[in-house]
Amino acid sequence: MAAGDFFVTSAPENHPNATQQPWWLRLLGVGGLVLLPLIWWLATYPPSTSLSLSENAALSQSFAKTPQLDQIKARGYLRVATLISPTIYIPDKTQPQGLEYDLVTRFAHYLGLGVHFIVAKNIDEAYALVASNQADFAAAGLVVSLGREAQFRYGPSYLSVRRQLIYRQGVEKPKSLQDIGNAPLAVEQGSNSQNWLTEQSNKGLLDVPFSSLPEATPPKTPHEKPDYAIRIQLEDSGINTLQALENGTVDYAVVLSHEAMLGQKMSNKIRVATDLGPPVSFAWAFARVADHSLYNASVQFFAKIRQDNELKNLIDRHYAQFEQLDQKLAQQFVDDVDQRISPYLSAFKAAGKKYHIDWRLLAAMGYQESKWQPDAQSQQGAYGMMQIMPPTAAYIGLTDPGNPVKNITAAAKYLDYLRSQIDDEAPEPD
Repeated sequence: MAAGDFFVTSAPENHPNATQQPWWLRLLGVGGLVLLPLIWWLATYPPSTSLSLSENAALSQSFAKTPQLDQIKARGYLRVATLISPTIYIPDKTQPQGLEYDLVTRFAHYLGLGVHFIVAKNIDEAYALVASNQADFAAAGLVVSLGREAQFRYGPSYLSVRRQLIYRQGVEKPKSLQDIGNAPLAVEQGSNSQNWLTEQSNKGLLDVPFSSLPEATPPKTPHEKPDYAIRIQLEDSGINTLQALENGTVDYAVVLSHEAMLGQKMSNKIRVATDLGPPVSFAWAFARVADHSLYNASVQFFAKIRQDNELKNLIDRHYAQFEQLDQKLAQQFVDDVDQRISPYLSAFKAAGKKYHIDWRLLAAMGYQESKWQPDAQSQQGAYGMMQIMPPTAAYIGLTDPGNPVKNITAAAKYLDYLRSQIDDEAPEPD
């Protein structure tokens, strides 16, 4: 595998059904391609097969005395456990996205390697892949957790966020966890938030019965047990935690601040109540082994991208889009995806394939120009789905601008022409 190459598999015995799309998938991809501040993606990444446990064991034995980084370079690629989330990693056949994707691929390029992303179903599985040597490290929006440091070594922190209590519109805003009474509380399974709740209960800092929190210790005397219980509902991901609130399955949840921000922009039903505990930091997780060669390389890499401001620029690019989302525009976009684009998807894809342009970019341009209305006409005379001006239509041979398929194809043709006039040194998608 050449440097910069990547491929994706699911964790063993965890092959997600690509035809099932969570509510947030309708919003991914478009916002990252043009100024339209929305995210939209269709889950269509190719399934593959991960290395088996026996193959990993044989590989480990053959390189038992070789430094870990040298073993990886002999293999030619990094194996990285990750999670699918708009704030972490978004797989795609042509152009994956996400902060972790950008960081990992830059790290791989820094080492002269390719990347094999292994998609875990939850945080616990991401850690397990590292512990079993099926992944070299995990880059999955992981919060540095003291409870895991006996088994894992965390790399340099690269982002600080807050833990927040969120609630569903229509219920009274809670001032603290105690205010939610015995209502169920959604929390991501294996997350630092789940561990924090358990620790707070064990320390007696929360009036939460032990039976409602995994791994919490029981109260010493009966009178210590309050007359209510916060019932924990575990979810596979932060996005599913938001979805539980959106769907009304629960009225309260604990998520991280960047997830809460995304949830608020995507739904008018999600509200932030209060911060819980001190800020927390993201970092990659490595197995705690005697060989530090890969870990040390990551330390050097983060020092480099922090010094040249590349890390700051990446974080700003990925999280600014969530801050800029307008709630009403976001809901309007969701409605338009449901009601308008379906008849024209094949046309966007065909034009994109013909002229080697990401079809999502074409679709985003169509939405920006006409809100996907084939008969849209501006006061300046621009017409059709892609708002093509008459001189441009004449130049590229478009005689029927009212035909949406021809309008889309003509726009792709003209965009391809404009691209040919740009210096080859300008990288895609710029």
